[in-house]
Amino acid sequence: MSIKDKFTEDEWFLLSSTPAMIGAAMSTAAPSGVIGTVKEMTASMRASVQGISDYPDSELITALLEKAENWDEAKDKIKDYREKAKSRLQSGEIKSREDLQSQVLSDCAAAAALVDEKCSAADALVYREWSVKIATKVANAAKEGGILGFGGERLSAEESELIARIESALGAPAGHLMA
Repeated sequence: MSIKDKFTEDEWFLLSSTPAMIGAAMSTAAPSGVIGTVKEMTASMRASVQGISDYPDSELITALLEKAENWDEAKDKIKDYREKAKSRLQSGEIKSREDLQSQVLSDCAAAAALVDEKCSAADALVYREWSVKIATKVANAAKEGGILGFGGERLSAEESELIARIESALGAPAGHLMA
């Protein structure tokens, strides 16, 4: 039995979509302009995929980041993921940055409960670390408050606060990945 078989389709979607949602919420935590937003979204994708090399022994992370075997399968996965994500966002009535953050925090808590229930303690810890690492890398990807990339701060108060709230929702030790 693979680790994916331990979860329902909806549970697996929650586990696989939460890191991307964390990245999206972090990129909206504080204004960083168009270029900054692109940097943050790129950092989110890179940090997510980095899970493969950061946690090579994690059955959960490996399965979550499993590549499609062929182009047709990849297209089907992308289409299915996009439809589920769109439906989830619409059903949550997300209309503001605060709504998105609330949804992400709720998803973090639900994902943490799932990994605690259905995974090894090691995989549950890795999922938390990976999720917080994504938030931290997105927060540090661009400066906020400057003009044309000059000045500003690397980690804004809003970003620090959201990371702390994500850590809390996940049940991750506070601040251990902030550096």
